[in-house]
Amino acid sequence: MSNVTRVGDSMDKQSKIRATFDYTSFLGASCTKKLTFAEVLGSFSPMAGEALKGAIGKEKSAEERLWDIAMDRLSSRRSDESNLINLIRFAHKEGIDEIRLIMPYALEEGQIKVIEQKAQALFHGNGSEEFIIELLPHCAEAH
Repeated sequence: MSNVTRVGDSMDKQSKIRATFDYTSFLGASCTKKLTFAEVLGSFSPMAGEALKGAIGKEKSAEERLWDIAMDRLSSRRSDESNLINLIRFAHKEGIDEIRLIMPYALEEGQIKVIEQKAQALFHGNGSEEFIIELLPHCAEAH
């Protein structure tokens, strides 16, 4: 799951953060998800749960935080389009510029167009199960 890469050279003023997200693993893990201590604590005391999650989150990489957010907020009961749109939005909020997405199956061209439009991202790939998703800079202003 974890492959965060910072890319930059002397010509770049800002390095790019790249992450890998295995949607197949997410689907499997979301079906067998168990509550964490922070989630249990949050059910009794929401402020304490959020404070604990925040403290733990600062020690994790952007990709690990993205995985945690996906496990917390995405659902295998929702459509892939909806989940991927939200995943891309979460990734942008975590400062990730590019996602290598691994799917259990190929996405249809129509699905890709909808996700690109709603999440303000560009998919690069040959229609197989693996894509590079480039998050567009103006996405941050929209969300």
